[in-house]
Amino acid sequence: MVPVVTVLVLGAALGVASRPAGAQQSLIDSDPAVVQARAELEQEQSDAHAAAARLEQVTEQQAAVEAQIADHRTRITEMDQQRATLAAWRGLLLQRLKERARALYMTGGDGTGVSDVLSGTAMDGVRRKELGDAAARTDNTNAKKLEDARARVAKLQDDLRAEQSDLEQQQAQLDTLVAQVQQQQALVDQRVAAANAALERARVIGALHAAGEPIMGPAALTADQMVGWFNSVGYSPRLSNTTVAELAQIYLEEGADENVRGDFAFAQAIVETGGFSASPDNNYSGLGWCDSCARGTVFPTPRDGIRAQIQLLLNYADPNSRTAGLHHPPSPYWWDPEPVRAAHYFDTYFAKGWAPTWSDMGHGNWATDPNYSGKVIGVYHRMVAWAQSH
Repeated sequence: MVPVVTVLVLGAALGVASRPAGAQQSLIDSDPAVVQARAELEQEQSDAHAAAARLEQVTEQQAAVEAQIADHRTRITEMDQQRATLAAWRGLLLQRLKERARALYMTGGDGTGVSDVLSGTAMDGVRRKELGDAAARTDNTNAKKLEDARARVAKLQDDLRAEQSDLEQQQAQLDTLVAQVQQQQALVDQRVAAANAALERARVIGALHAAGEPIMGPAALTADQMVGWFNSVGYSPRLSNTTVAELAQIYLEEGADENVRGDFAFAQAIVETGGFSASPDNNYSGLGWCDSCARGTVFPTPRDGIRAQIQLLLNYADPNSRTAGLHHPPSPYWWDPEPVRAAHYFDTYFAKGWAPTWSDMGHGNWATDPNYSGKVIGVYHRMVAWAQSH
């Protein structure tokens, strides 16, 4: 009920406490200070989200280059080992050929000459000729192997030089990206500080809660009412592993666990998925999707997708939300697979408390569409109107 109290206090400050609620709202929305505070807040939050998105992009580029550098270093190590092996083999072949040449020099022949063949008995001559032929073939084979080893060592050396050159270029690219990440992080910090300052100014004059439905609180609709309205409007859901009725119940359960209005989150999912006609990978709220993203975040089950949505809504709504107060651990599929990091990312989310009402959504908060909040609120109000008439 905090939004209602805030509106009344602001109304009294403007001298309209005795007016009807609709008239109070109209005066609040038309007050220049409120209008300016809201505009400033939306712009600062939008700039902060854009800076955070750029930071994430540069950080991903840094990680990709680091992986490429690690791969280059692995290949260089393997190639260097191959080169050492080939060099040792080449040395062995060269040693064998030298020993063979020395033996031929000392014996004065290779066992294939006439004097070699005719000396001694006829059988000795034949044997010497056969041994000489075999030795000659071995010499030829070793000579070819030696030449092949030389060529392969030379090729490896050329490849190593190329790999080293690529490594140096990528290292330079990494150094540049590291500097960009640091600069972008500083920019994000500045943008977040400016957004928080604008948020505080908006709170002081009551602009933050001048209009809108709170994100936190108990649901007002039952699962049957949510599904009844859904079926009445003619949506064509495409769900392979669940039903709309099951999803409605999960939204109410997960929302109640974290004190987030699960029926409103269900309305958000309808906006995001076109009535569950496009909800791949159990992602019902557009998590991970962006203008340049090939796909959004993958969740193994419907409940996992809804839980991540509810937890992010809680973080947007409550500036004091912390992992210790969660009914369930932070989603490993959204925050981080490693529990300690997931808790850290949940607790330090930069936009924490920026959207306590649905009217604060949009302009970077969850979506860039400035009309986003109106779409979600509109769906929710239509659900409520249907439930009241049935």
